[in-house]
Amino acid sequence: MNERINWIDWSKFLAVALTVPCHIPQTRGDQPVTYFMVFLLACLMFNSGYLKKKRANWRDNLSKYWYSLVIPYLIYNILFYPFWLVRYYLIHGFMPSHLFVYIKPFVGMFLLQAHNSYAYELNPVTWFIAALVIMHILLDICNNLKHGNWWMTGLCILGMILYVVNKYHIFTNHLVFVGIFKSLIFYYMGYLCRQYGIFKTCNFKKDAGWFIITFILSIVLFAYHANETYFPLHMLSYFPAVLFGLLAFIFFCKMLDGVHSKIIVNYSNGTMVFIGMHWMIVGCIRYGILKPFFHVSGDYIYSPIEAYALGLVVTLLLYPMILFFQAKMPWMLGKRR
Repeated sequence: MNERINWIDWSKFLAVALTVPCHIPQTRGDQPVTYFMVFLLACLMFNSGYLKKKRANWRDNLSKYWYSLVIPYLIYNILFYPFWLVRYYLIHGFMPSHLFVYIKPFVGMFLLQAHNSYAYELNPVTWFIAALVIMHILLDICNNLKHGNWWMTGLCILGMILYVVNKYHIFTNHLVFVGIFKSLIFYYMGYLCRQYGIFKTCNFKKDAGWFIITFILSIVLFAYHANETYFPLHMLSYFPAVLFGLLAFIFFCKMLDGVHSKIIVNYSNGTMVFIGMHWMIVGCIRYGILKPFFHVSGDYIYSPIEAYALGLVVTLLLYPMILFFQAKMPWMLGKRR
């Protein structure tokens, strides 16, 4: 049986719950959602790296990825397809007239949410699952190499360089690759922290002190990054802003370690449901309730308060779904049984 780490349960839940409003179209600016967007992906990747187990057997690793990541990726994209068709009709006023248009979302799914002349993103948020599979495999390869830590560190540095270059002169818009570029280092950081026992113990007073320090530093760095117009300095401040935002988030979750809740454990177990379903639920609310009954346009931009309120509604709606999947359909949570 896997040992539960209570603060990681809090971290997994809060990271995905706060990601929901970040994915809801809304006005941008120096506001909470913009601040959260800077480091939430790093939090999700850190959690995944922290929970990554070092296995010597490649067959065991690939079997684990198949059940915990690949199958959910396929399922949540297939489930998204009917919604994609309905949304296409509501946006265009007609159904696709060519067979290839019906097929393009599946091409996009197998190309890891590619969007181009011959492929459409199907369930775009599931790019995270695809990226995680690739990062797991990269780490497994490096762990089987001599001086594997140095190889993995080099890949992290290369990723950061490619992310900065891509921001300056875009050579890819593919979410999987861009996501790996900017978050591989935080995934590996999570893995190393678990291997070396960092963040293993919790002490409320110490964690609270470190939270205050890292939170203030993250706000300062975020403000500098957001307002710096000189590109080299703008990008130079990006990864430190993400790092201190991530550390503040970790210490905040460690402060919650003494608060135990079965609800949080269930939400933590259901993070895959958040990733796979929240975009569709937000769309169903928009096109199925807000548009026909409140005459909200399909391209309506929410205010931050509306976005967070809608995010809370989505989080609440997901809970009974998670409970049902835990009891009857564990593969929806990336479990074998």
